[in-house]
Amino acid sequence: MASERPRSHSLRFHLALIASKVTASALRMLGRTGEQLPGAIAGAIDPQFLAHIGKPEHCVIVSGTNGKTTTTNLLCDLLAFNKIDVITNRSGANCVGGFESIFLKHANLSGHARRKLAVMELDELSFRTVMPHMDPEMVIVTNLYGDTFTRSADPAYVFSVMDAHLPASSKLVLNGDDLLSCRLGAQRSSDRVFFSIARLPEDTGEPQGIVSDMTVCPECGGSLEYEYCHLRHLGKVHCTHCGLTNPLPDYEIVSVDRERQTFVVAEHKDREPRTYEYRYGSYSVATLYNVLAVISAAREMGLAPDQIARALDGGVTITERRLFEREAHGKRVACVAAKGENATANSVAYDIVRKGAGNKAVVIVIHDSHMAEVPEDTEFTGWYYQADFEYLADPSIKQVINLGTTSEDVALRLALAGVDRSITHIASSPEEVVEVVDFDLVDTVYIAHCVTNVEVAHQMTDQLIAKVEGAFHE
Repeated sequence: MASERPRSHSLRFHLALIASKVTASALRMLGRTGEQLPGAIAGAIDPQFLAHIGKPEHCVIVSGTNGKTTTTNLLCDLLAFNKIDVITNRSGANCVGGFESIFLKHANLSGHARRKLAVMELDELSFRTVMPHMDPEMVIVTNLYGDTFTRSADPAYVFSVMDAHLPASSKLVLNGDDLLSCRLGAQRSSDRVFFSIARLPEDTGEPQGIVSDMTVCPECGGSLEYEYCHLRHLGKVHCTHCGLTNPLPDYEIVSVDRERQTFVVAEHKDREPRTYEYRYGSYSVATLYNVLAVISAAREMGLAPDQIARALDGGVTITERRLFEREAHGKRVACVAAKGENATANSVAYDIVRKGAGNKAVVIVIHDSHMAEVPEDTEFTGWYYQADFEYLADPSIKQVINLGTTSEDVALRLALAGVDRSITHIASSPEEVVEVVDFDLVDTVYIAHCVTNVEVAHQMTDQLIAKVEGAFHE
């Protein structure tokens, strides 16, 4: 893709560029982030600002319901480890305003791009407003699940929006185990690459959880038959009516060694598959998918397997905003991201909790903090009944503590899920959470938090560790 030059030198474009750069400078001086504000101002002055601003010569877009932030950050860290300069919207400013802000930040005063490579996370529904002004070399899609109901409705709707706005020239890197998203670009793209995971010991024979996002064939509505299922509806499956099935993978995890924390990827692009071993951080199937997506993309970008392996061996791993833990005197506190109004992300988080070793407490902080600040923007709590709170009705879980504006709704859902009411508690503050946690009962405290509550989750982690250390020195 040739480097894009600003297509407009109109007074409106230059006013937008100057005003947004002044805004960005003011925010930096005030110590504020506000990553979308400069772009919002630029777009208000010049509605075609994203089309006009210069963009890097090479651009990679990462999207999907779950894992896009993790995958974006991991890919950027891997590239940086290999001394490849990249710009990105790391904090998740993944709509049109965020794109405008990032590109103008890295543009000169004439509006030309100063960097050659961008790796950008893109909200699925923002394909409508961003993709008409972009020509990315690569689009990575992690998966499609049901998401915020009041905004995204159904995965089939999200699929239709994404598919209609995919550039025909982009290489697509798709999850071959997801019959929903792996069909993207089938009618317009001749360059599609698929990643997949072979059968794992813990696989099931049918979709997992109380709600499945794919109950019938997405093409004809026929019955589906699974050979195995890794996570939710992801796995090897075929339609008994039209024969729709998973595409053959180009990159496939063929074995996992959980003791050594390694996995082997077979590359099927040559006549004889070649295999390479890589390292992962904390184990989960979701983590494997994210790391595999990054490996697949990096290989397609031209990185060698040893460059990728050295990065993963050298500490490139899942960002602490998504997975963070501390330990003191044999007690552990782990933060696990549980995306707000997203049943799959919460179910995965609670599955991690129940499968953890030893006795556990779980702190649930899943309300979107901004909801409390905007009373008219109320949360649709019906999504709680699509998430697998039943996973927390496990004898190894000794305490369940709710914090946030929707705690009573969560408490009701926990009761209906069969969680013993005698072990549940509604806390009015983070300090009360720390006070209630009983380390005589539990070995590990899991904090399942919405992304907007990551800071309070980390603060509680520090306070809980301080509590352990204080008790040890008494």
